[in-house]
Amino acid sequence: MNARRGKKDEFEIIWVSRCRDVDSFGQYFTHMKWLALPPQEAMGQRGQYLGEKFKVKSIPTLVLLDEIGNVITLDGRNKIPMDKAGVGFPWRSPMSVLVSTLFPRSLRLLVKSQIAGVLEKAKAVLGGAARGAAAR
Repeated sequence: MNARRGKKDEFEIIWVSRCRDVDSFGQYFTHMKWLALPPQEAMGQRGQYLGEKFKVKSIPTLVLLDEIGNVITLDGRNKIPMDKAGVGFPWRSPMSVLVSTLFPRSLRLLVKSQIAGVLEKAKAVLGGAARGAAAR
């Protein structure tokens, strides 16, 4: 388990390479001091899924997530040069700061899991209705 988890104002970087081969991955990774998704996963379905989920359009991309996996910003790559002193770090939207302040982490996790469950059910229902309409 990550020994830094739960410590205020600290974060973990996990590199998800979009290199085309393991040799390229190795060349980049030897210069990095952070964790990385194994190259086979990063170049496979998991890397593809993460790229789509976080709307990766170019390389490099830096996505910041909070402690429960919600997106803080998809534009970390541009935020850093614009705020070199880190005054606005972690560049959360005012609404997410308000939610994080007012609602404890446990409640936010509970709500997130409930919403995910409802979305899955809705997708199943809508997917079934679409298949039924296509069959007619």
